[in-house]
Amino acid sequence: VLFHTDAVQAIGKIPVDVQKANVDLLSFSAHKFHGPKGVGALYIRKGVELTPLFHGGEHMRGRRSGTLNVPYIVGMGEAMRLAVENLEYENTQVRALRDYLEDELLKIKDVFVVGSRENRVPNTTLISVRGIEGEAMLWDLNKAGIACSTGSACASEDLEANPVMVAIGADKELAHTAIRISLSRFNTKEEIEYMLDVFKKAVERLRNISSSYE
Repeated sequence: VLFHTDAVQAIGKIPVDVQKANVDLLSFSAHKFHGPKGVGALYIRKGVELTPLFHGGEHMRGRRSGTLNVPYIVGMGEAMRLAVENLEYENTQVRALRDYLEDELLKIKDVFVVGSRENRVPNTTLISVRGIEGEAMLWDLNKAGIACSTGSACASEDLEANPVMVAIGADKELAHTAIRISLSRFNTKEEIEYMLDVFKKAVERLRNISSSYE
């Protein structure tokens, strides 16, 4: 059985070794490690045969027709080199900022963080605020210049309950309140403090007008 893994969130955050992972196929996207948007790659283990989706050319060893975007590919390679060089920084400094952010947010009443820190990449937080719809919280954060998402990052416009929250058995209300926060190696302590100030004010404002929170 062939094994494909989506490593989009892992590359540049934690060490990824395709030999140790023993995967046949591994995909990733450049913008997740500060490379150009619109370019990604697929690792294919030697000997794995794939059927082309698009025919008409011999590009990508006959797997897909179409001219390659060479500048983007070069940019992705350089971004990956820098990301790998900074893995230790991600696992120490970025993790420390993420943990501090979580600790401060957890001081707010009825706030919950999903998942253990040990089993997550070091830069992300999925947090649920009882009584506040995720979309409403995004509105306040966005007005303050803070970019977050609800649900999974790839379905941020989907109003369905967060599938991760549902899978772990969270009640339906909490499953609609999850906010995903991602940090990078370029974030600063000052930015985290600003985020905390905006977040706390948003929680207070939205709970005051909430019909589901007492």
